Amino acid sequence: MQAKNIKFNDAISETLFINLYFRALDNDEPDPILGDPFSRPVMQRIDYDFAKFKGGKFSKTGTVIRARFFDDEILDFARKNAGEKLVVVQVGAGLDTRPLRLEKQLPGALFYDLDLPDVIDLRGELVPKSALNFSLKASMFETAWMDELRARHEGAKFIFVLEGVAMYFSEPEISAFMRNLAQRFSGVVMLDLLSRFAASIEPKKHDVLRYIANPPKFKLGIDDERSLEAWDERIKLLKTGVMMDIRPEKWCLAAKIFRIFSKIKNSCKMCVYGLNLS
Repeated sequence: MQAKNIKFNDAISETLFINLYFRALDNDEPDPILGDPFSRPVMQRIDYDFAKFKGGKFSKTGTVIRARFFDDEILDFARKNAGEKLVVVQVGAGLDTRPLRLEKQLPGALFYDLDLPDVIDLRGELVPKSALNFSLKASMFETAWMDELRARHEGAKFIFVLEGVAMYFSEPEISAFMRNLAQRFSGVVMLDLLSRFAASIEPKKHDVLRYIANPPKFKLGIDDERSLEAWDERIKLLKTGVMMDIRPEKWCLAAKIFRIFSKIKNSCKMCVYGLNLS
């Protein structure tokens, strides 16, 4: 099959290639952090210069640590809610392979991939679907898809995953999104947050974004992850993972040195927030 040349309508969508590439590289390792055999076959069907990201040593490790953290938290939530109807919504799904990674461990769970129409169309061409995997073509900030899912799966527990998404939008946008979820669903939201220091870094100085033409800027920086609870009383922080504290032996030498500075060590956190959970 001829490799597909892809052009996106916005620069944020192009960042999905970064995640895809580093998941594939990680799986080539003898001791992978994530262990994703599905990403390389997808990557091989795309005509794109992935190798330009190879020097991004911080992102190479951080990307798969983040993916593994969310996978583990989804499975943990499922264990704690055994017997409940479970719906996993990937917000800004890109070319993520999570439904394929987790379908055997979550029999009966429904997976929805939410993204802009051009990205969802691309997923349909390149990423095999698991048995209970569906697509939603919409902006994450619309509410029609939320109302549709709530009506379609009344009484379900929902897991919303924003992986490498929130930092590209403003605080008013993300807070409105979280409030809209809190008004409708019971479950959890999982997302990664950059500190204000990390969000202030220009894309052209970022270890991988610099290789994207007209790279997107970071708009959201949060120093205190508990501050999101002030957005709505139904939102409660359940867990925080500091990215650079996880799998310390896997980080490059520069990261191991720089992490002694708290401003750098705490530059990225993965957080789990409860929605309407008692």
